[in-house]
Amino acid sequence: MRKFSCRIYGVLREGERVLLTRSRFGPKTFINFPGGGVEIEEAPGDALRREFAEETGLVVKPVRILHASLEAHLSTQAPIQIVSVYWLVERVSGELRLSGNGEDVLELFWRGLADLPLQEMFPAELEFCERLPALLAPRAATVE
Repeated sequence: MRKFSCRIYGVLREGERVLLTRSRFGPKTFINFPGGGVEIEEAPGDALRREFAEETGLVVKPVRILHASLEAHLSTQAPIQIVSVYWLVERVSGELRLSGNGEDVLELFWRGLADLPLQEMFPAELEFCERLPALLAPRAATVE
């Protein structure tokens, strides 16, 4: 049976740094952005806020979509295709837990855009990170 998983992630920016997670799935550890799976009958925005709060302790507000998967990313952990959507988010409230959530997130840390740990990321994150600096660049004003 063919399956796919819709994943939603938040990019919290602080100056030129972004918040990342070091997570564990089975025996493998990896780096990605706070977020995770969208449940059946769950609105993507609700999933983003839920996952971000569970993993970081922060309440965030989705600002805008930055990127959605362009390639067919097959999971290295399960027989599924992963479709990822990345949102720029703003902190609303809460206390950041850098020590993780005691479950799948081992730690959270800030990293500069020019110094992302790409060697520890999965292909979907690599696709996104390749475009991230341009996606976060100030938008040019449109002239009417």
